Amino acid sequence: MSILLLAEFRDPQTLLAAARQTREATSFRVVDAFTPFSVEGMGALIDELPPNHVRLAILLGGIGGALSGLGLQLYSAVWALPIVTGGRPLASWPDFFFATFEMGILGAALCGFVALLWGCGLPRLHHPLFDLPQFERATQDRFFLAIEAGGADADDADDGGARLHLAGLGALSVARVPA
Repeated sequence: MSILLLAEFRDPQTLLAAARQTREATSFRVVDAFTPFSVEGMGALIDELPPNHVRLAILLGGIGGALSGLGLQLYSAVWALPIVTGGRPLASWPDFFFATFEMGILGAALCGFVALLWGCGLPRLHHPLFDLPQFERATQDRFFLAIEAGGADADDADDGGARLHLAGLGALSVARVPA
């Protein structure tokens, strides 16, 4: 599991310089920045998030919903209760179109909503960042940079190297975010 460190900086210029140098370092990844106001240029320095699968969930949910709606109508009209009306065939697709479309929309919306919540890690009522005592100043007068040190096999050596890197960039304090 990777190590998440939070570095505290005094002003936005130091934060920007630290984020630039951390992004250039190959073993660290800039995860997020927490500031009391918008810092120009910070968004470009934050590394991209891993790809999410909400679109795929919406597609599969829509297809599954449409197929289940069509299957339910076919079963009820052809096998369970076959009634010939107006000389039309039992499985007449124009009769099934609107309900199939609506079931596809319902399936896509439900699967998309669940995938969004799952991808965001919700419902999460308390984030481990809030356990750090100095983090409350992120809304007042301090600037914080969250970095990820190491990869899946991170250890205390990665933690120490990241702490030295951030301290060399002018961090007032560096804290490890509890998992």
